[in-house]
Amino acid sequence: MPPPVDIFQISEVSAGKDQTLALLRTGEILGWGGAGSGRYVPPYVDICSAFKGADPKPVYVSKPSNYSNISAGFGISLGICDRQVYMWGFSQIDLGGQSPISEVPVAAVDVKNATRVAAGQFLFGAIDVNGGLYTWGLNVAGDLGRETSQINARPALVPGIPPVQAVAIGDQFMLALSRDHRVYGWGSNSSGQLGLGHLRTILQPEAVHLKDKIKSLAVGSSHALVLSDAGNVYGWGSNHFGQLANKTDSYITRPAPIAFPEPIASLAAGMHHSLALGSSGKVYAWGWNGVGQLGLSDFQSRSTPALVPKLSGVRAIAAGELHSIAIGPNNLFGWGSNMSGQIGNAETRQMVPIPFLTIG
Repeated sequence: MPPPVDIFQISEVSAGKDQTLALLRTGEILGWGGAGSGRYVPPYVDICSAFKGADPKPVYVSKPSNYSNISAGFGISLGICDRQVYMWGFSQIDLGGQSPISEVPVAAVDVKNATRVAAGQFLFGAIDVNGGLYTWGLNVAGDLGRETSQINARPALVPGIPPVQAVAIGDQFMLALSRDHRVYGWGSNSSGQLGLGHLRTILQPEAVHLKDKIKSLAVGSSHALVLSDAGNVYGWGSNHFGQLANKTDSYITRPAPIAFPEPIASLAAGMHHSLALGSSGKVYAWGWNGVGQLGLSDFQSRSTPALVPKLSGVRAIAAGELHSIAIGPNNLFGWGSNMSGQIGNAETRQMVPIPFLTIG
């Protein structure tokens, strides 16, 4: 087991399918859970089901150990060390020329001078120092935002988009935030998740009409959330579980405001649930709650943001497929699915936030 870690050593958290990653200020990565956590899992694991019987204690992802950014995906995780992209975890198929079937990080080819990464299920993205966006993986519905004759494409730059500062990946679609605070989307749009006012698939980046300057974004399986400089939240896409805080529409094709009692500082999105961190350090949750991922002491879904009790002074949040994470003032908290030990020693369906990083 790793030596005790002070909560203030954690600079970033990321949650994937059933893994949780914490980036330390030392550049090291701690991982909990199944594939993509840095923990050895049996070969040919079925990534569609949880890795049962996992050790709830964290492990260090093996070297290199000078990471600057991380992203936990669908059993595969990405990290950046000295501007080189590394991949680890498990996939049943090679993705974009990579063979991530090991928890030992391997360098991703064809990506240079990277500063940020994003991992999805079969899609990946990386941003370079100039704001260029590389995408790779399965190109089923224009998912990569660029022309390619390959269904399983290697990394290459997305043309026709201004310099990018962030990218988020959903189920067969991507959203990118440009340095001039505009949002672009492409790929599958069957639930309006591109925010373009229709349900047509888009093969190349297209701008989402938003009047506000946007500073961050988050996506779930088929819904999207964005945050303005003023702390306002907008959402679009699938609303079947109330994840867009709308009580009447099953999907929304254009950005719609989501009301909060205070300005919002950051957002996170799971498969069908949403999280918001208020400027006060409080956490709000809404959407699907089948395994307790809203942290509200029950399994009832919500179509209105609800305050997660017993959480205050939070400085960062993350959402995996079915679990949620928060960095509090004294500990790292998790709730929701724990089938693979992704929130440590907790119930398999954890209904309330539980601390799982003890200060030593």
